[in-house]
Amino acid sequence: MALFDVLFGSADRKLNLILARLEQLMTAADDMKAKLDQIDAATNNIAADIRNLKDQINTGMSPADVAAVQARLDATATALDAIAADTPDVPPTP
Repeated sequence: MALFDVLFGSADRKLNLILARLEQLMTAADDMKAKLDQIDAATNNIAADIRNLKDQINTGMSPADVAAVQARLDATATALDAIAADTPDVPPTP
């Protein structure tokens, strides 16, 4: 039995470490998927706002319409700036 422990005990510990690390990676992948879903929903909302503004422009606009569209474009630009500011330029090292 002692020889078995010598030969395979270390392998068993290594396997347990590998399995633990795999579990950590799977949790991290699930977290990233959730964040990507959140980003997708936010960018879809921004895209819808831009489409709505484009539709308004295509129908002809009064000066009041122009001011309203400019205000919404400013708000959309601000939202995009906030997303860009909150996103690191360099991905973190795993």
